[in-house]
Amino acid sequence: MSIHIVLCEDKQVILNNIKTSLEKVIKQNGIDAKISFTTDNPKRIIEYARQYVQGINAYFLDINLGTNMNGLELAKQIRSHDPYCYITFVTGHPELCMTVFKYHIEAFEYLIKPVSYQALEECMLSINKHYTNYQNYQKHNKGAIIKIRSGNCDYTLELHNIIYVESINQKLVVHTRNRNIEFFGYLKDIINELNKSGEYFYRCHRSYIINVNHVKEVNYKDSYIIMSSDEKCYMSRQQKSEIKEVLDRMVQENADFI
Repeated sequence: MSIHIVLCEDKQVILNNIKTSLEKVIKQNGIDAKISFTTDNPKRIIEYARQYVQGINAYFLDINLGTNMNGLELAKQIRSHDPYCYITFVTGHPELCMTVFKYHIEAFEYLIKPVSYQALEECMLSINKHYTNYQNYQKHNKGAIIKIRSGNCDYTLELHNIIYVESINQKLVVHTRNRNIEFFGYLKDIINELNKSGEYFYRCHRSYIINVNHVKEVNYKDSYIIMSSDEKCYMSRQQKSEIKEVLDRMVQENADFI
C-alpha cells in the first residue's frame, strides 16, 4: 500500500521545490509513495485528515503558516484524526524544535530550511523503512485467531478483522469487517483472550472494547470514537486521557520497528 504524501507550506516556491524533490526521491529510490495533496491552507489539511480511511499518510508541515493556525496546532488536529500518520516539520526556526515535544505530537522528523535534497531523501527512506517493517509485522501477526461459539455454530475469527466488541444485555456482539456475531459472554473475559495474541484491544467504556488498529477518529469533547467502519463507540470520562496515552503508545511501539 502506497505512502500518501501531504504537503502544507504557505510559500508557493518552497512548496513546489519540496514537491519536486520528493517526487525525485520517490522515483530514484523506488519508494511506493506519491504526492497526494498539497496546499497552503491548514483547514484543507484538517479536512483531508478527517476523511482519512485507510493507507498511511506522511505529512510535511511548515510551522509558520501565515494564518491563525500554526503548524504545531495543525499537527495536533491531524493526529486526532489520523493517529498513525508520519508528521515531519519543515521550518526555518530551529529554536522551535523543543517546542514540538510540548505538544505531544510524536513528530517523525524536524527539517530545517532551506531543506536539501539529501535531507528529504534520508527522511523518506526512514519513513519507508519504518512503514515496510510495520507492514511485515502486521503480516506476521495476521494469522492470530480467536474461536467463538454462537448458538450451535463455532466461528474462527482473525483478530485483525475484529473492529470492536459491544456488550448488549448480557450478550456480546463482535463487529468485524464482514459480519457481526452475537453470543453470550462478558467483556472482562473476552478482552483477555483478545490480548493474548498480539493485537491491541482496549476497553474504552463499560460496553465497548475497541481494536486500536481500527481507530479512525477520537472526539474528546463528545466522548466517542469513530472506527474504520464509520461506526461510533463511546468512551467513559475516565478513559479520555488514557485513550490518548494508548494511541500515543501504539504510535511509539510502531516506531520501534525501525
